[in-house]
Amino acid sequence: MRPDEPVSRFMTEAVVAIEADRPVSEALDCFAQYPIHHLPVVRRGQLAGMLSSADIAKLEHFVPKSAADPAAWLNERVTIAQLMRNPVVSLKATTSLGDAAERLIEAGVHAVPVVDDADHVVGIVSTTDIIQSLLRGPPRRGEMPPLRVVHRTESEDDREEPHYYRKPSPEEYLAALRSADALHVEERDPRHLGKTLLYLDQRRRYLEKVLELADRFLVTGQNEHTHALLLKAIHAAKRAEEHATGEARVPFPLE
Repeated sequence: MRPDEPVSRFMTEAVVAIEADRPVSEALDCFAQYPIHHLPVVRRGQLAGMLSSADIAKLEHFVPKSAADPAAWLNERVTIAQLMRNPVVSLKATTSLGDAAERLIEAGVHAVPVVDDADHVVGIVSTTDIIQSLLRGPPRRGEMPPLRVVHRTESEDDREEPHYYRKPSPEEYLAALRSADALHVEERDPRHLGKTLLYLDQRRRYLEKVLELADRFLVTGQNEHTHALLLKAIHAAKRAEEHATGEARVPFPLE
């Protein structure tokens, strides 16, 4: 690969980032849950700083052994904004491979975020990416763009006001199922979207029958016939789930 190639050809696009106002414990969770060593920090979607696994590892030396909950202890005493490196070196997607390598060396860092003109993080370039690109060329891109994740945990407000998605029309739903079936059958489903949608549709049909009969059972009371139909629907849903997962299901509470 030539040094004048743009970083957009070899940067990692599946970026995990964290909002600056989140607790430090969430940064710890990011490094524990994802195979990453560098974590861009954002404010309202724009790059604000950078955290590394080395920065986080140093925190262990400050937590007293007497602390019952180390994460809570840290959350009370330090913030992500205090820990992050700022100002942070960044690149544009059009920056050349050679210039990116020089910027990494000059800054003395092992990874640099790539941003667009609005300072939104669109990728990240590490020394490993550069070395692999020089040796093997740019990585192959899949049919679908990689997932970009901005880490954010559920807040109290989120739990009180859940987000609801609009139900698709029957025509839209049928079209989605047909597309899912085609993806799955033709093995053009690298992210398993088709397989997942088909499974969820199967589960929806069984559970809607259970809900319909449960509602009738609650309205009519201890009706023996309705109760029998409800148990039959529950057993059918369980059998379908056991077949789909290969695992035995725990009994439904209504049984």
